[in-house]
Amino acid sequence: MATHEFRKNFGDFGRAIEQGRAAVYRRNFESDTYEYIGRYIKEITGYDQTELTPALWDSLILHTEQKGELAGLDLEEANRLVRSGQVERWQADVEIRTRSGETCWVTDMSTVLRDATGACFGCLGVLQDITERKVSEQRLAKLSEELHRRNAQMEADLAMAREVQQALIRNLPEQFPRNADPVTPRLSFAKRYLPAEMLAGDFLEILPINPQEVGVFIGDVMGHGVRAALLTTFLRGLMEELVPVVDEPGRLITKMNRSFRSVFGKADDLIFATAIYLVIDVQTGRTRFTNAGHAKPLHLRPGSAGTGALSMPGGRSQPALGIVDHFQFNSSELSLGAGESLLLYTDGLLEAAGAGAELYGRERMLGYLQQHLHCDTDPLLDGLIGDVRRFTGSEAFEDDVCLLGITRPQLV
Repeated sequence: MATHEFRKNFGDFGRAIEQGRAAVYRRNFESDTYEYIGRYIKEITGYDQTELTPALWDSLILHTEQKGELAGLDLEEANRLVRSGQVERWQADVEIRTRSGETCWVTDMSTVLRDATGACFGCLGVLQDITERKVSEQRLAKLSEELHRRNAQMEADLAMAREVQQALIRNLPEQFPRNADPVTPRLSFAKRYLPAEMLAGDFLEILPINPQEVGVFIGDVMGHGVRAALLTTFLRGLMEELVPVVDEPGRLITKMNRSFRSVFGKADDLIFATAIYLVIDVQTGRTRFTNAGHAKPLHLRPGSAGTGALSMPGGRSQPALGIVDHFQFNSSELSLGAGESLLLYTDGLLEAAGAGAELYGRERMLGYLQQHLHCDTDPLLDGLIGDVRRFTGSEAFEDDVCLLGITRPQLV
């Protein structure tokens, strides 16, 4: 009577479980039989309650993924630990081949059964079809793997693009003319290039025009990162196209602006770039330049006993590239004397933020430079960058930073 009542209650429990598309079972290890298995097992395996035996079930298994404390173990070792009673409960995702020859995934969640002495003699568990979930997981894993592969490829491409950008800066001449000796009039260049991200939107070019003149271009494209880097590539292409007018700053910038507007003028977002282009005569120091919305260049004129002067030459304000159609850019002029320098920079330096979001700003920069005019250009640039980092308390910059010091040395 008690056995009949047990089977009735267990059957009622099993039918309740089946509402969740699962089959409850009670397996006896000693007799190697199912003392009970729910009717839903036929939906899962194609075999009904009278046909399915533990041996048949084990023969259907193609692959097992153990969970919990059994994770990573093969089926034989997992079964050994379970049957010896060393594990109280376990879960595994099992891939099986059904009666029809198709495959499906089943999750097996079980707990051990013990006799009065505490010895393990079987298990009570639930089998549930999880094929849809498993297929989704596999699809997601495949997509994740593909995404990881593509991200790795993109990182490699960005790293290569960064190396190209850095190489273009590194390969700019250190002086003009390149092989000038100490007794020959020349210009020396000190460069610092600090991208905020993998790629930068700052652009620097030094173009020998003839044996006596050199052109210098510095630009700052809006934003930073990949988009800004692509725009710098466009600017570099424009420079190559406009080589015939590189000796005329106003004309060069005017033509660049027209090309910039023709390509990006109808974009949904406003796209622009600031720029300065200079043409310097190495013999006389005569410097003609055009400023398109860029930070004004600094003219550093060191004096004796640590005194000197620093000025910000420039004519009337002119718009950035890409802002105004058909704008005619004008040139300004200065004289770069022997022993004097020009400092060109992008606004990532000025807009570096310290505590309370206060910006480093132009006044701090001018103050630092005024105190260190006696320094050579290389240590001056390094010192300026160090001063900004002390102000912000960070080694990194939120925007790209580009510095170029141009010095006309005293002849020996």
